[in-house]
Amino acid sequence: RRAGQPAQPVALKLFKGAVTSDGLPQDEMAACVQAGAHPALTTPLAVIEGHPQGTQGMLMPLIPGDHVNLAGPPSFDSCTRDVYADGQRINPEAAWQLLSSMAHALAWLHARGVMHGDFYAHNILWRPDTGQALLGDFGAATVLPQPCAGPASELLALEVRAFGCLVEEVVQRCDGFEQSRRELLSALMAVCLQTDPARRPTMADMADKLR
Repeated sequence: RRAGQPAQPVALKLFKGAVTSDGLPQDEMAACVQAGAHPALTTPLAVIEGHPQGTQGMLMPLIPGDHVNLAGPPSFDSCTRDVYADGQRINPEAAWQLLSSMAHALAWLHARGVMHGDFYAHNILWRPDTGQALLGDFGAATVLPQPCAGPASELLALEVRAFGCLVEEVVQRCDGFEQSRRELLSALMAVCLQTDPARRPTMADMADKLR
């Protein structure tokens, strides 16, 4: 606990080896440090140093027990799309909160030159009753050169498309959106999924529209 701050529950993440399924632990830690703290991100509180066995790790905020994965990872049948529970429905207020949180989380990352690299529903932990959501798993994250232009900006456009896919998946499972919000989300989805990356908006644009 830092001086003058209340105690908070934490979790210790220790990397099992020198290489993970997504890459190098030091790259993940560098991306997390670069990203910094945001209420919709599961970035670490500190990086572990001096472990007796030399193990690399991070001290993480403990995720509340009422948060669950929005979906499961892709299957052989779904290919690149996550697998949602059969019959899963999302109430409109929770859906709006979820999408707004994720838009602001990605906008925060991109403004700091970080690409999450694995923006899928299975890496989103959320409360189905409120839509409060946290984006985690930075194993595939990348710190991009600054200023972010040229090829780097095209990489961020890939993540904008991934956000468009999330909007599509959430809207498909939501009943009762008021017309103005449904029309806005349909328009945002379409612009994010454009085939020309240069014509896609930034996540800052998305966050501004989903306040």
